[in-house]
Amino acid sequence: MAREYSPRPLTPGVVTIWYRAPEILLGTKYYTQSVDMWSAGLILVELLLSTPCLTGDTPVEQLSLIVKLLGSPSSHDIAALTAMGCPELVRWRRESLASGRVDNVERRFGSATSVETANFLRGLLRWDPSARWTALEALGQCRGSNAADAERWWRESPRAIDKELLPTYPEVRNGIAVGANKGEATGRAAKGSTSLASTHHGYVFDFDGPGSALKRPAKRPRGM
Repeated sequence: MAREYSPRPLTPGVVTIWYRAPEILLGTKYYTQSVDMWSAGLILVELLLSTPCLTGDTPVEQLSLIVKLLGSPSSHDIAALTAMGCPELVRWRRESLASGRVDNVERRFGSATSVETANFLRGLLRWDPSARWTALEALGQCRGSNAADAERWWRESPRAIDKELLPTYPEVRNGIAVGANKGEATGRAAKGSTSLASTHHGYVFDFDGPGSALKRPAKRPRGM
């Protein structure tokens, strides 16, 4: 969320529409941190598919795409959204809501992922905000059936590794090596600058600073 959550009325104009939770699309001003869990679920889908999942241009179109993915909201879901004070809910139900649609999460993503991942996504992508997994439940760091379901996903192979075991590479900033193999990195940077200058007829391209520009070679003094 853009700012710290509070129970006071909040603007519904938050989050890019593709990642906006149903209650925000329906205009409520009393949403909770659960809108972030919805967005996290769609970001996970995007990582799986290498493309955004729900790409509506308007709130009504976005809601229609959600219905195609999750199925039509149940009577319990409608009651939960009504209790949140969604001003667009009545008109949406009357004019646009398709009834009788079924859950297509596993059918949509089954070929790209596992059953446990599909269950994990169902925990984050729910019509009823109060039924969505919390951050602690999604991380499997609390008690309850939701956390147990999430933990099964985290234990799937391949397992996440500790950040200390992730590969690191030498990094050069403004000709100064940062990280491992400083001498080697600095040498490469100097060699690269020389070859760059020769390749571009003496011009040197500098992309390090905000005022970077094409640098002309120094003028040679005229012969006497």
